[in-house]
Amino acid sequence: MFVETFGLRRDPFLDTADPAFYYETISCAHAKRRLTECLAQGRGLAVVVGPIGAGKTTLLNAAQEPLLEDQRFLVAAVLDPSFADEAELLDGIIGAFGFDAPADSSVRARKDALKRALFSAAIDDGRQAVLFVDEAQTLSPQLLESLRGLLNYQLDDRKLLSIVLAGQPELAAALRAQPNFSDRIALLLQLRPLTESEAAAMIDHRLRHAGYARPDSPFSAAAAAQLWRRAGGLPRRLTVLARESMEEAAQNGRTSVGESDVAAAAANLIGEPAVLENPPAAIADRQEPLPTMPWWMFWRRAS
Repeated sequence: MFVETFGLRRDPFLDTADPAFYYETISCAHAKRRLTECLAQGRGLAVVVGPIGAGKTTLLNAAQEPLLEDQRFLVAAVLDPSFADEAELLDGIIGAFGFDAPADSSVRARKDALKRALFSAAIDDGRQAVLFVDEAQTLSPQLLESLRGLLNYQLDDRKLLSIVLAGQPELAAALRAQPNFSDRIALLLQLRPLTESEAAAMIDHRLRHAGYARPDSPFSAAAAAQLWRRAGGLPRRLTVLARESMEEAAQNGRTSVGESDVAAAAANLIGEPAVLENPPAAIADRQEPLPTMPWWMFWRRAS
């Protein structure tokens, strides 16, 4: 109903990866550039963490796109890494890249086959292999250790395999518990909720690409502010709540969205996050390992 009421050509808030609706904030553009460079240069391991709906998968897709278009890169993705053991993990990676599976079904044979394929891609074809792993918080400590071992495959100037792990905040906790793994992190990106102005710009971007033609926003200033607060600044929840708010207004014969529409829409959502009162920080990134190490530990290692 709201598509017709607001003069739209299509639904602007579908939960899909349609590139026409991709909105890039300054902080997101910075994160995409850093992530793409890290992977393309063969620096090893990148990690993206953030709450549910913060845009981790969207960031991965944005970083993956230029690599897929460039013949210098061999790109694979694992979207569900809930493997039972190391053998399944290796099979998943080999299959994602399209490498030939070894005749021998042992873990050692799988590792050797993967190593040979990565060397062949790098030396014979001049291609950098890049592996995207989403929902990485489901990886067990044993599987994280298996991935760490793959980072040992390298040339003089780069790793044979670039890996990016994206997951919810518990992924960071799991990595902190494994210093040998977290020491390998070349880039850590922590996704934050959108600021109020970023949220408003994202909603407007989606509406314009769906055919919205009025010069003013359909959301009043107060409604837009409430939308941002009730969505917790999270992009996915913003789009869901914006859609339901516009539906609420349309059902009541209005062509503008007020605070009461946002409140009514929010009442129908399950698991509403804590309401934001202050604009959150933008994406923060870092390149040092997750655990901080006192200066005297460096001295002990050197001695």
